Amino acid sequence: MSSLTILTSSYNSGLYLKSFLNSVKEQTYKDFELCFEHIMPNDKEIKIIKSKKFKKLNVNYNLEKNLIPLPKAWNSMIQRSTSEYICIWNVDDLRTKNSLEIMINLLNRDKSIDFVYGNYYIVKKFKKFKGKYINESGRESELKKSMILGPFFMFRRKVIQSINMFDEQLISGADYDFAMRLARNFKGEHINYNLGYYLNSGDGLSTSKSSLQELERTVVELRYNLEVLNNNLILDAQKKYDIKNIVVNDTKVKIKQN
Repeated sequence: MSSLTILTSSYNSGLYLKSFLNSVKEQTYKDFELCFEHIMPNDKEIKIIKSKKFKKLNVNYNLEKNLIPLPKAWNSMIQRSTSEYICIWNVDDLRTKNSLEIMINLLNRDKSIDFVYGNYYIVKKFKKFKGKYINESGRESELKKSMILGPFFMFRRKVIQSINMFDEQLISGADYDFAMRLARNFKGEHINYNLGYYLNSGDGLSTSKSSLQELERTVVELRYNLEVLNNNLILDAQKKYDIKNIVVNDTKVKIKQN
């Protein structure tokens, strides 16, 4: 059994897939399982996955024939894995080579820490390494109100037993919602190090103009008694989402906030 599960959901990702897998292969930490949810792949993507170059990777692969939302894919991968640690790694983001090792080492060294996160660059083009540097040092007080975990956070599997998994009602805001439960119930630690390069090209789930990001942010704000930034969205949020419960595998689960 691997100590770490990497959750990766891939849809229409032919442009990124080869470089992503190279980045995974180059990680200095090797004791991981790449849990890969391949959603409606084309022949080119399948050919890349099945190439000899990547056969040495420990891949827990699932081909999903239907279009499913990102949090449902994450939950599916969590359920079919058994590792002590879990992290998300989106296929259009790239990590620094020792990113996983640095995070794992901190969690192994201090058992009182339940999740870790760090700094990263926001880049506008894939495979570019210059952009806006996000340094989360000294912002620990914001963990319960802002999504400062970033795209590369890692957590112990045991937290799932307490706060449950990702809310499948949310399309672009499931990680923000999960972060609010995580910060309210467990201890996190910031790593003052660049963990990777987050692609923001303006067409992602949380960055495109058609995104539900603002509405789903309002859901999270209402759910955790945060300041609502856009009062005009409150009625829509209450009408379209179950504010008091998260939904996992079509089952409503009461939120544990603390």
